Amino acid sequence: MIAAFLPLTDHLGYELAALVALAAGLFGAAPGVAAARAERSRHDGDAARALLWGLCGAVLALAVPVAVILLNGLRRPPCDPLAGLVLYLALPIPSAILAGALGVACGFIAPRRAGWVVGGVFVATLLIALWPVARGPQVFAFHHLGGMFPGPIYDEAIHPTRALWVFRTATLLYAGACAGIALLAAPRRRPIAGAVLLIVCGGPAVALSLDAERFHWQASDALLDNALGATLTTPHLVLHFPREKSQDERRLLAKDAEVSWRAVREFAALPVDGAPVHVFLYRSAEEKRLLIGAAETSFTKPWLRQIHTNDGPVPVRVLRHELAHAAFADLAHGPFGVPGGLLPRMALVEGAAVAADWPPGEFTVHEEARALRDLRIFPDLEKLFAPARFYTEPGARAYVGAGSVIRFLWQSQGAAAFRDVYARGTLDVKALAHAYFAFLGTVPSSERAIALAQQRYAAPGIVHRPCPHEVAELQRKVRSAPTPAVAEELWSRCVQLEPDDPEHLVQLRRAQLRAGDLRGAEETERRALAHPKLSQPLRATLLTESGDASWRAGDGAAARERFERARALAEPEPQERALAARLWALPDRRRWPALRRLLADGDTGPETVLALRELAAIEPREGLPPYLLAKQMQNRANWQECAMFARQALARTLPSALFRFGTDAPPGRANESARWLQLIDDPG
Repeated sequence: MIAAFLPLTDHLGYELAALVALAAGLFGAAPGVAAARAERSRHDGDAARALLWGLCGAVLALAVPVAVILLNGLRRPPCDPLAGLVLYLALPIPSAILAGALGVACGFIAPRRAGWVVGGVFVATLLIALWPVARGPQVFAFHHLGGMFPGPIYDEAIHPTRALWVFRTATLLYAGACAGIALLAAPRRRPIAGAVLLIVCGGPAVALSLDAERFHWQASDALLDNALGATLTTPHLVLHFPREKSQDERRLLAKDAEVSWRAVREFAALPVDGAPVHVFLYRSAEEKRLLIGAAETSFTKPWLRQIHTNDGPVPVRVLRHELAHAAFADLAHGPFGVPGGLLPRMALVEGAAVAADWPPGEFTVHEEARALRDLRIFPDLEKLFAPARFYTEPGARAYVGAGSVIRFLWQSQGAAAFRDVYARGTLDVKALAHAYFAFLGTVPSSERAIALAQQRYAAPGIVHRPCPHEVAELQRKVRSAPTPAVAEELWSRCVQLEPDDPEHLVQLRRAQLRAGDLRGAEETERRALAHPKLSQPLRATLLTESGDASWRAGDGAAARERFERARALAEPEPQERALAARLWALPDRRRWPALRRLLADGDTGPETVLALRELAAIEPREGLPPYLLAKQMQNRANWQECAMFARQALARTLPSALFRFGTDAPPGRANESARWLQLIDDPG
């Protein structure tokens, strides 16, 4: 009943299934123990009868949570019960079957101490399951009695995998082995049946467990190196990455990693030298999910000096952030190398990494924090820095708030004060808050920053959404949808589940256009533009895409009207530049073939590149065609031609200052320029 009123467990999904599986593993043996004791009191005590009653009691008890939660759907938006039912079949039921059979076996072997024996088995096997998480690279855990933990909370798409089904097959085999032990230990023994069951089920179960890495229940550094295929040692790091990386890409990666390592060590005024840090970069989110869990989420194990992130172009987006976690392990006490010891103070951990990384962009973290305060969605600092409260805030807001506070501490009191706070694991928030908010008041307020923050940070956290896992799984399925019509159906379901999120309407409209449902797309566009929570950037996106549709139809006037309406709204700089490029192309139909193909159709193939080259040749005074060519060469890692076209673009006339970095760049862009200069000037 309690679960019905808690976030995430109030519907049939992963959290409820995991909670019930844990309870089944802990308490599901009770009916089996009771059945065994009852049979021992009979003169013909029969293990088969005890197994029947024990298993029935353990499994039938699982119907109660399902019934309660399905009834709970009457008072909350219902998630797909079938999606949750599959996880329920995969997690609690095998745990209950194993616990019931284990209870019967223990009830016959040690009737007076059966509960203690079952508890000991549960704890011992749980420690065995968690040991690879503590001492190896993985973040998932498989436990035959307790179920499965998939990894970080920020990976919202949770679905049964081949690894889980094979693992649960092993769970049922262990249950069969326990049943065999019960047949051997009961007063009315069945030695042949018991021995056969023990060997036939126990042997394969043990064999599967001994080959856990092959089935991806466990991971090791050797497994990762075999899958990735390449390593490179720098003065302070060991990089593990896909074998197909070229030599140029390897050199750039090494330089990026070393520059970032020195930057975060210098932030804390720590010596550059230290224990080597191992950085693992994965080809894709799916590869990372298979090997270690956490498909989309990068993470660091500071106590192991290990970083795990998805690969990408240099500079790797989150590498400096993760390197900060590893670098600051030298400051923290306790087994995990983070503030707080056994109960990590995540606001300090993540805030320190954001402050040391100080990610580049249009706005600094301080400017984004000011925008959050102007929007009145800035986190409560005392709650944010309280133990175990960091994850109750929406993730993006929590990171910005904590990062801005720690950066202010570093700016106002120096690196020594930062090291002291990180080492002690406590921050006097009350003493710091007054000075911090006074400082934040001096940060210029920007309407543009507020509008962009409304789009970026207004989304509720996972615990405040009705069906986050189902929506994430639907979005995952969209990426592999066999037809546009299937994608349209999936996005329609997302709209139904989260009607307060207008971004789903934007995605639905795109799917409808690809499926040829023009009337449906027109209606969805109308609904999206009328949505009360549609932000300026998202409205600009809709207007731009609507203008693209008119442009593709040859109606330049209608396209311009929508593009001009979009230009009046705030949107991120990349989209703003793309919109400026569209408006540059519209007046001259000679520019349409190249620009319309690239921007409206999203075609970046050889024909588009050729059309851009031809346009650059016939318009020798215009800098936009070579600018776009430089971006295409950058995307292809063709650095020589990228530099050539960039020089051409800078020597010609560009549509606006958006396409240049000036000496008077705002702080966020100046930070980005400094990052690139670090890479260029680094002698390595």
